[in-house]
Amino acid sequence: MRRITRPVIALMVTTGMVVALAACSGGAGEKSTAASSSGKASGTFTWWGWTPDTPVAKKYIAEFNKVYPDIKVEYKNYENADYAPTMSTAFQTGAGPDMFDVSAGGNVGGKQLWGDYAMDLTPVAVKAMGAGWKDKFATGYVDELTYNGKVVALPLGGVAADLFWINKDLFTANGVSTELKTYDALKAACDKFAAAHVQCFTMGTNSTDTFSTELLRTIMSSLDPTFYMKALHGTVSWDDPVFVKAIDIMRNMKRDGIISQDATSIKQYPEANNNFMSGKAAIVQMGTWYAQYAAKASMTASMEGAGVSKPVPFTMMPIVSPDLAGKGNIPGYVGEADYGLAINSKAKNVEAAKTFLTWLTTTKEGQQDVANAIDLVPALVGVQADWKNLGLVSPDIQIPAFSKLFTDAAAAPESRNLYISAETGNAQVIAVQQALANGSVSSASIAKQAEADSVDMPVK
Repeated sequence: MRRITRPVIALMVTTGMVVALAACSGGAGEKSTAASSSGKASGTFTWWGWTPDTPVAKKYIAEFNKVYPDIKVEYKNYENADYAPTMSTAFQTGAGPDMFDVSAGGNVGGKQLWGDYAMDLTPVAVKAMGAGWKDKFATGYVDELTYNGKVVALPLGGVAADLFWINKDLFTANGVSTELKTYDALKAACDKFAAAHVQCFTMGTNSTDTFSTELLRTIMSSLDPTFYMKALHGTVSWDDPVFVKAIDIMRNMKRDGIISQDATSIKQYPEANNNFMSGKAAIVQMGTWYAQYAAKASMTASMEGAGVSKPVPFTMMPIVSPDLAGKGNIPGYVGEADYGLAINSKAKNVEAAKTFLTWLTTTKEGQQDVANAIDLVPALVGVQADWKNLGLVSPDIQIPAFSKLFTDAAAAPESRNLYISAETGNAQVIAVQQALANGSVSSASIAKQAEADSVDMPVK
């Protein structure tokens, strides 16, 4: 099942089920570990996760086995909704996997759920990478996977958001400039698309996921780059004039024909995604994970999934957000570790699991395979996808843009979802829905309700 960081569904799940899950953990290495005649780890170990998809995991394992043929990895992929209850039962009965997925936050793979069952991987990282090992990973990734002073997982990769994707072919065909640096430039582009009967900016708000709140955050960052994180940590209120003005700007975007009129009746996945992939819409707000569809093969499959009978892949390009507030602030990327790999403190084959985890997360070879899937920002600094050999539609212009995007994303200074409580996520979903669907409720009233319904997340 695809990871939850796209719609951030994890924010919408109750956390009550996890209160009783903490359990005593045995020391690492207490179980017997197999070794081959060469002295290397060997044997079979199990890996459970809600991500990656099984075909991607099989590719990772196949590359690993070229180096370590004596280790067999048994991967089991779970649907998002099934992962937490399955893990809960397994850990309580002692039947847990040797290695498992952990995310920085959320209620599917969150470190607060499973951190107590994981080994401290600091010694593993030090042995593999030496002193200063934390700095060899992307900004904040290790800290985001640290729980109660213990590094419970090593990051596989991350995601970043607060960017837009455009169908450059539609821009070119309709004589629309891709220089969308201001609100007025964006509006002018959308006016041209409207005249050509092309939807401009597709967006879906008719669900409980938090995609629509990313646009709200982008607008707030255009108003005041410091506001959002301050509000998350309770040093300013959500009913501040910045939030009120952001709601006003979002409403203006719909009024001015920038946000599609069907935004309140569709979801981001699948409808808004399908609008973009089918060529019906020219712009969509998605994160770095969307880069995977820029390759001809994956785009063709995605277009077919969107209902295109004879798909012709188009040139998809990332662009930074315009200055939507007119204050000279271009919103920067927000990002964080998507997920990491943890080792059960009661693993049956610790050394084999350590060997795989170390290869995939700390070596350039392993991270290159992660990079080439182009849906994750590689956790290891300096690793980039093999752009020239990934079958991009227009490599001459896409490669420079994608390389810069992933480099900047790895250095994103602000977290995406780490400090957003479920209550705050829900409150902002409702605020966006009210802003776009109900003109009778004032922006100030919407902001006041968002403040009342939010819960601060203090910095730890």
